[in-house]
Amino acid sequence: MYRLFWPAVACGLLLSALGIVPLPYIGAPLLGLLIYRAGVATLGSLRRGASFVPTGTPHPVDARTERTVYWCSGCGAELLLLVRGTETPPRHCGERMTERHEVARELS
Repeated sequence: MYRLFWPAVACGLLLSALGIVPLPYIGAPLLGLLIYRAGVATLGSLRRGASFVPTGTPHPVDARTERTVYWCSGCGAELLLLVRGTETPPRHCGERMTERHEVARELS
């Protein structure tokens, strides 16, 4: 089907240029096909983008000695890490968050 797309477009434009077929009869299906392809590509990218699943078993983080906080430079949102599943930082606002370690002070 993909091999026939561009020849069909060229044939339709030629028929429209010769005045045999009005331009709206050629342009409307092409515009519909363009909108359909853009929608399928957008939904496909959303499906493929969420396919990352961390490997290994998650291990809890000891919050008494060290706190790991992720910070979004785009909007300022902060995320406190309680269980680490992977070393890769999470994403927020479309970009990777910045990792920040806070060491707990010893009480004397």
